[in-house]
Amino acid sequence: MIYLMNRGPSTLYSNLLRRNANAEMQTQLANAEQELSSGVKTDIYKSLGTGAVEALNLNAALERDEAQTAANSLLGSRLDTMSQAIGTMREAVQSTLELALANGAPEGGTAEGLQTSARAALDMVIAQANLNYGGQPMFAGIADGTTALQVWDRPRADTGLSPQGVIGDVIAQGMGTPAEVADRIAELDAIFANSAADPEENFDNMFFTGSTGDARMSASIGDGETLSYGVQANDAAFRQVLQGLSMLAATDATAIPDDEAYAAWVGTATERLNAGLSRLLDSQTQLDTASARIETANTRMEDRALLYKNRISDLVGVDEYEAATDIKALEAQLQASYAATSRLSQLSFLNFMF
Repeated sequence: MIYLMNRGPSTLYSNLLRRNANAEMQTQLANAEQELSSGVKTDIYKSLGTGAVEALNLNAALERDEAQTAANSLLGSRLDTMSQAIGTMREAVQSTLELALANGAPEGGTAEGLQTSARAALDMVIAQANLNYGGQPMFAGIADGTTALQVWDRPRADTGLSPQGVIGDVIAQGMGTPAEVADRIAELDAIFANSAADPEENFDNMFFTGSTGDARMSASIGDGETLSYGVQANDAAFRQVLQGLSMLAATDATAIPDDEAYAAWVGTATERLNAGLSRLLDSQTQLDTASARIETANTRMEDRALLYKNRISDLVGVDEYEAATDIKALEAQLQASYAATSRLSQLSFLNFMF
């Protein structure tokens, strides 16, 4: 007896092979379509091989620079706001300074407006110094508080003293003669220099409500560069301006009976205002310079980010023409496979029996 051995694959196995092949081509087609639409390889690290390390490092560096650029932008906005606040202070103080210069002597003619002008400028300086950015006062240093300067006529919660009260007590000791005025000026100089006999009356304990330590505000702006922007309301610029304004706001200069005493009082206040204004300008310039450094750092990182993105695109990007060609080839293969499957499915043994 002769047995016929069928050594070819069974019909079922052939169908399974064809179905798996079709499924694989469908997967490849879906990946190719995704790559064409996204412009990025579907399996980045498999396709890159050892180049995956470079892609990972570039992505990490890009994310780090983007985070630093965002932080720098916030810091730059803070510095710009601080600079604008100082500009507003300077304008208010300048108006009082000009009035004081015009009335250096009792016969100036407009001295009766000095006290009002000084009080308005004083309130403006305090209000601008107490402006918040991101929930924190801009001129209070590293202190986690709500203000940088005590309001002129409001007592402090810790000492019960107000700037107006402390300075008013000094003036109340008398300013009728040049000698008395000289004594009052010396006392105020001590207060605003933080060397008063009573420590609670020192500027840092009476007027300033921020951080009094040596530490100043600073931040890293990228590439190992640290920026210091520690302008505080207890800097010499603020103390001099506030002393000059306080001297003119706390008393009516026209009430000083002695012309020489008047000239000494108004003249000293004018000197403090002039010196403080000059230093406020220096502080504003310092902030503007720091802001410019931030812009330079951000520009450098943004330029570098473009290089990183281009290199990453070279590594993980897909050529659109190549992807479209792959799609057409896979579609043609699938169509041919489906056609063959359709023809084979129509074959029957019965067609060959007769």
